[in-house]
Amino acid sequence: RKLRPRAQDTALETMDATAKAHIGIQKLLQAEQDAAEIVAKAKQDKVARLKQAKAEADEEIAAYKAQRQAQFEVFSKDKLGDSGAHSKTTQSATEEELLLISQQVAGNKDTMMNMLLQSVTEVSV
Repeated sequence: RKLRPRAQDTALETMDATAKAHIGIQKLLQAEQDAAEIVAKAKQDKVARLKQAKAEADEEIAAYKAQRQAQFEVFSKDKLGDSGAHSKTTQSATEEELLLISQQVAGNKDTMMNMLLQSVTEVSV
């Protein structure tokens, strides 16, 4: 049996429409896959930028911290003075005072002994 030309055209149109639909679906799937790859790449780039920004921020924080520590050390040295020099000054002043006291004790020792002996040996009635 022969298909009528019109039926034959309809069959060809149906096959053509099916092929076109298949091609269209393939194009949509490919576009979806391409979009997914673009989104994945964008996410990777964003993560890389965030890591880089964090590393740069950490470097800036470390530099700022070092700067402030140096400023604090200068400030401390100015306000508190060099503790080594202060300690030496205090030690030498203490030794001078002790030497002076020892000299005074040695100079007044005989006088004090005589006063103590006199007060103990004298009896008041």
